[in-house]
Order: sequence, then structure tokens, then C-alpha cells
Amino acid sequence: METIRRHAEDFIRTRLAPANPPNDGRQTPMRGHPVFKAQHACACCCRGCLAKWWKVPRGTEIPPERQVRIVDFLMAWIVREAGCSG
Repeated sequence: METIRRHAEDFIRTRLAPANPPNDGRQTPMRGHPVFKAQHACACCCRGCLAKWWKVPRGTEIPPERQVRIVDFLMAWIVREAGCSG
């Protein structure tokens, strides 16, 4: 799970946290990695979903402390879906 968490941190930092991420709305594949599936299930896949469901404003960088909360949420979903302890 630690490797998956590191991947989640990297995906959020590079694909979601910038104020205007490249390919926003298309940056998260629907399959291929457990984090991608979690991002779609938790509405953390793009800035549009974050704005709509979590009230994270578009056009502003997501601060590190909020990135940690997003990763924690994704990891909780992955652990629950996998039926194991994180």
C-alpha cells in the first residue's frame, strides 16, 4: 500500500494540484491503476469534479495540506475496496 500511496501523492501533486493542470478533465484514465479508479469513485479525478463535489476552487493551486487530505481519502477508499488494512 505504501507504493500505491506514493503514486497517489505524485498523481495529485502533478495532475491535480496545479492551478491550471494540463488536459484538465482528461488527465485521469478510467482504468489501469487503483488510484485512477479511486479518483473517479471519489470525484477527485479533475478540477471540475473537485469544484463541483468538494468546493475546491478552480484556477488556484491546491495547497499541500489539502493534497494530503485528498490522498488520505483516496487511500481509505482503496483499502475499503481491497478489503484489507492500510
